[in-house]
Amino acid sequence: MKPLARLAFAATGTLLVAGCAGTPTPEQLGTACAGLASRTVPASAIGLPSGAAAVKTAVLVKAVPGAVNGAAYTPALPEHCRVTGEIAARSASAQPIRFQLNLPTQWNGKALQYGGGGFNGVLINGLAPLRDAAPGDPLPLARGYATFGTDSGHQAAASPPSDPGAFAQDDEMLENFAFASYKKVRDVAVTLARDFYGRAPQRLYYFGGSEGGREGLTMAQRFPADYDGIVSVVPVINWTGLFHAFVRSSVPQFDDWLDAPKVALIAKATNDACDALDGLADGVVNHYLGCQPRVNLRILRCPDGRDAGPQCLSERELAVMAGLHARTEFPFPLANGLTHYPPWLYGHEDSLDGPQAPSLQRWVTGSAAPTVPPAAATAGTHWLYGSNWIRHAVVRDAQFDVRGYRPEAFRERVQQTSALMDSTNPDLSAFFARGGKLIVRENAADRAQSPLMGIEYHQAVVAKLGAATVERSMRLYVSPSSTHTGNARTVTDRRPIPTMADLLDPLDRWVSEGQAPPDAIVQTVRDALPPFAVQASRPMCRYPAYPHYTGGDARLAASYACRPGN
Repeated sequence: MKPLARLAFAATGTLLVAGCAGTPTPEQLGTACAGLASRTVPASAIGLPSGAAAVKTAVLVKAVPGAVNGAAYTPALPEHCRVTGEIAARSASAQPIRFQLNLPTQWNGKALQYGGGGFNGVLINGLAPLRDAAPGDPLPLARGYATFGTDSGHQAAASPPSDPGAFAQDDEMLENFAFASYKKVRDVAVTLARDFYGRAPQRLYYFGGSEGGREGLTMAQRFPADYDGIVSVVPVINWTGLFHAFVRSSVPQFDDWLDAPKVALIAKATNDACDALDGLADGVVNHYLGCQPRVNLRILRCPDGRDAGPQCLSERELAVMAGLHARTEFPFPLANGLTHYPPWLYGHEDSLDGPQAPSLQRWVTGSAAPTVPPAAATAGTHWLYGSNWIRHAVVRDAQFDVRGYRPEAFRERVQQTSALMDSTNPDLSAFFARGGKLIVRENAADRAQSPLMGIEYHQAVVAKLGAATVERSMRLYVSPSSTHTGNARTVTDRRPIPTMADLLDPLDRWVSEGQAPPDAIVQTVRDALPPFAVQASRPMCRYPAYPHYTGGDARLAASYACRPGN
């Protein structure tokens, strides 16, 4: 083989590997990084109507070892070319799409696109740990992946915290948020990676959770030729149904707020009803499907049905909980013929969902009664997000009082936004036919979106394509006690429950080597600092199975077996 010649940029701005004799060395790539700083990508290279892309900065970042900072650990980063840029909007009213691309000088030939969260509006830089990563898991960039992300085409700083959905008043920004920005950034990132390395990534993956999980499913459904594998964690699959369910759970609390101090009362009642169904009374609800018919919160009813303090639930508070655990029905079809949003599941209502608050409080009750307009500091996220979506995306009137909203009065607009946002199309045949693989994770104690929506979507894909096709290309796992963000604590003694699991490596082995993921993936709890000792482990089973205790040390995954749960 001839020695690799020097790197240079042609007049078009394309990185040339003179002689095309091999892969550029890290030294050559380091020199080439600065050359990306003036790079532009024309709109013609982007597979959707778009403005051109322009690189704003390109800086070679030296390797940084992992380090302990007090009680926290900062993961190691390898040497990489850090690129930031913008894709210009088509209209004067829209904001640009911002992106960051990280190109390691020691490249494994693959790329990973990170998904966003919530209403997005914050640049996803591709440098964070993956969803549900355990302390000590190497970052994807440190594994050799080129990584990238976007803000989805709007900047949240332009709106007050109480109005995170204000961008949806603009058609182009709404379309970018729905699907277009991720495709556009993907095409720009692939172009820049090809320029930098002299070849395109041989594998391209999408990894996201919540809104980012919806994005991943959207890519499989809308752009099946663009991705080789997708991990979708707690995905907001039926966005329209969910955000209407948000309003449904919130409006009754204007009459009688479901007090945040009652969360622990509800959690104890659900745990008492369901804890031992998995063979072990340990404050963990593993049998997530078997639990639902056993819960009867009416045993918590205040004697005369009126609020009498934190030791009981009023009739109206019981109605809020009943609504949360019942389907939200629509009087007309949404995208792909759906006419309902499924109920939420019971269990672990008091596990912290991130550092903010217990799960039920963070999402449903808030720390104070709901208000108009929503108070970002105290509102339950159901009310903050649901009222934002209805006002800005559906009604398109920032002053609209959502308490009087009826979807049938805005049927056409609801269906339009459903067609934009909902990732409910079960026809993944094109994605699967080219070898695409999909791993979905649902968390049974999720109060942000219902884990039953992921189960219903999986069932719809099976009904559409057949069980054999789905077996070859899709996996659905359920983490029984996990909240939306993946945290979980026992209801009894507050010990952490194993919920951490790496899903990128199983996806890559499935795509690259044909090795299907196992029926049970081991989840762990680890120490936060080196050597990251494992405190406990437990299996995460393929739907519809759940981890059943079979005897032995309850802290070890080997003491559990995945048993059918339906």
